[in-house]
Amino acid sequence: MASLDYYRFLLRYIALLVFKRNTLGRTLEAAAARFGDAPFVLFEQERHSFAEFNRRVNRRAHAFHAAGVGKGAVVALMMENRPEYLETVTALGKLGALCAAINTQLRGPALVHSFNLSEAQRAIVGAECLDAVGEVLPQLTSLRPEGVWVDTRWPAAAPAPAGSADLNALLAGAPSANPPDPGIQSRQPLLYIYTSGTTGLPKAARISHYRWYAAGLGMGTYGLGLHPGDILYCPLPLYHSNGILIAFGSALVNGAAFAITRHFSASRFWEEVRAFRATTAVYIGEILRYLMNGPATPRDRDHALTRMLGNGLRPDIWEPFRQRFGVRHIREFYASTEGNAVTLNMNDMAGSLGTCILKTSDNLVLVRYDVAEDAYVRDALGHLQRCAPGEPGELLGEVTALTPFYGYKGREETEKRLVRNAFRQGDVYFRTGDLLRQDERGNYFFVDRIGDTFRWKGENVSTSEVQEILATLPGVAFANVFGVQVPGTEGRVGMVALTLEDGARFEPEAFYRATEEKLAPYMRPAFARILAHAELTATFKLRKLDLQRAGYDPRKVTDALYYRNADRATYTPLDAEAYAGIGAGTIRF
Repeated sequence: MASLDYYRFLLRYIALLVFKRNTLGRTLEAAAARFGDAPFVLFEQERHSFAEFNRRVNRRAHAFHAAGVGKGAVVALMMENRPEYLETVTALGKLGALCAAINTQLRGPALVHSFNLSEAQRAIVGAECLDAVGEVLPQLTSLRPEGVWVDTRWPAAAPAPAGSADLNALLAGAPSANPPDPGIQSRQPLLYIYTSGTTGLPKAARISHYRWYAAGLGMGTYGLGLHPGDILYCPLPLYHSNGILIAFGSALVNGAAFAITRHFSASRFWEEVRAFRATTAVYIGEILRYLMNGPATPRDRDHALTRMLGNGLRPDIWEPFRQRFGVRHIREFYASTEGNAVTLNMNDMAGSLGTCILKTSDNLVLVRYDVAEDAYVRDALGHLQRCAPGEPGELLGEVTALTPFYGYKGREETEKRLVRNAFRQGDVYFRTGDLLRQDERGNYFFVDRIGDTFRWKGENVSTSEVQEILATLPGVAFANVFGVQVPGTEGRVGMVALTLEDGARFEPEAFYRATEEKLAPYMRPAFARILAHAELTATFKLRKLDLQRAGYDPRKVTDALYYRNADRATYTPLDAEAYAGIGAGTIRF
């Protein structure tokens, strides 16, 4: 039976579709009028009420408008987490301008690409990011010579560029009243949010006001059941969709307080949760594994968190995390920044991604995919084939008026993510690029990324499945599994990059025994690389591409390398001689 929060979500979602006026700016102004002096944005020792936050946003909006920023303008934003980040995004939204949210971890070519892809003529840069921007400024082709505004809250990492302006000076004296409404509707663009770039340069996903508001409804109203008085803690970067859409959107849309931290820190996480008195929190990727890797303390359950929402939580730590920290509900969801395929786990089934969040319009389908051929399985008419329950397949989301796909900046990149005429002439589906399976009751489960799954000894190997198993071994903090090519063999053989817990040592014989006991023969890694640190993106996703490129070649790897030696029942150090033997076929797997 559907909950009251689901009906609350559904009614508000219908209103969003009908009236089309739920923009970020109007949402804040309505919240400021309704909640006034109630606390909204919490950061370090600062507490900003809804009304005060709205006034701060208005000063930015008036200053930006006076400098020529208006409806349709694109402004790049590169700044670490702090209230000014939220104020800038919201101020630009009030003007009908579009904010390009630049990843603060980027440097060099990837940073140049992200700026230039947006075609932003102006950039707002936190002083803490000036070193990165200064290195590439001559290559930022769309920026005006005087187009850099520097926010000087924190000490500058480098000198301000010539011709740049002090944003704080521009704000001095700016009025705090609501600016004139530009008349935009919810389907108009609000943000460019960039994909992680784990398989190439980042792509800029188009995010509308509608999508921002819908994220707050689906994940906040229904998923977290947020109400005024709740406090949502966000340790994630605000340039990422889980931060600015799901976390910020959930708080503002539902009148809850929003607590942010400058950077995620495993050692500070529970300390900040207690200090903010947070009742809910968001997570992503391996954050919860980091928390589990920390030493147990008597205060592990000394907090007010009852609900957490996020994605990327692996089944091996799901229940141990709940038991240790006493978090009552974990709301795991499936979604992507740009996609229209969304599921949500509302029944606390460990490992499940749940079901389609919009029960009245289920647009999801799993289709058969041949991993070895890297192609869809089609029928005699060329149509895709639906998977049976329990059968892995690629998840697709039908593009409809209720489940749109706005794509990327660039038509070619957008078209790559669509499959047309999948089941009938004229239909259009968004390709998630993920392999999932669905049980008899409709619950989805993640299997692997297409391209990560590989074929060895006639079997499909799910890197995700092997990672989950190896991550449970004593002393293992992270296990990153991928396939590598070996001369004279078909398909790809497995390799694992292990990051060990502090004080742990790699024990080759024990690792060999564990793989024998826990993994099927075709799943056992042929190679092991011992990393000093996990290779993670800024949003805590495991990096594979660089590890795959280096492979098991000792000339390219300075970390300890091992190969699976069945004759000796151990993993043996891989040196130049062993590498040559593998190439010559005298060492086989």
